[in-house]
Amino acid sequence: MCICGTPRSRYTNLFRAGDRGPTPLGTPMDAAEAVDLFVATLRGPVGSCYSDQFARALCGFDLMCTCPLDVPCHADVLLHLANESGEDTPTCTQYFLKGPR
Repeated sequence: MCICGTPRSRYTNLFRAGDRGPTPLGTPMDAAEAVDLFVATLRGPVGSCYSDQFARALCGFDLMCTCPLDVPCHADVLLHLANESGEDTPTCTQYFLKGPR
């Protein structure tokens, strides 16, 4: 079974490539920066509650997104989060929740 992570989904990334950075005067973000902001949000005090809910809700499902396959995608982060086993498991992208905060 597949869950949609595209816009209008509860699992969408609110940060998009091409949007301005965190400030109105920021330069347009690329896909990696948008995913980095998504990860930073999930690491924060409010976002950590969502990351726990997402992990439980998405465990065992495939995720679908419209991002090109050759760019970083927030769905990779969500898949890693949902399938995290407590060990360092391989993931298909370098953008995930582990690492320095």
